[in-house]
Amino acid sequence: MERISFNSHLGLRVTRIYRDGIGMECRIEPHKRNVLGTLHGGVTATLVDAAAGVAIIGRLGGRPATTVELKVNYLRPVSEGKVHARARIVKMGRTLCFATVEVKDDHGRLVASGSATYMVLEN
Repeated sequence: MERISFNSHLGLRVTRIYRDGIGMECRIEPHKRNVLGTLHGGVTATLVDAAAGVAIIGRLGGRPATTVELKVNYLRPVSEGKVHARARIVKMGRTLCFATVEVKDDHGRLVASGSATYMVLEN
């Protein structure tokens, strides 16, 4: 993930590797909030995309892949602490891979739910 400077800029950090995916977190800081003082939706979307992508590309052994579809449902505003993403790989195909992601706050409340489809690219 260190190769993607945008993810590093946002402070996204892998916290755990699971058999079926990964855990990732992001600290909520002033520059990541919207005008209402809550975590910007773009940060949440990036967290969903990055968690799914790191899980999938890790399973691909580093072979390149890119997002072809991203869906995020925003369920609860959050303004303090960290958000924790749990990506689960659902399908690893020859050309398309699919993962789901749950994003929770520090209290374990569901903040967002999403999914991402990645296309495996030729080396």
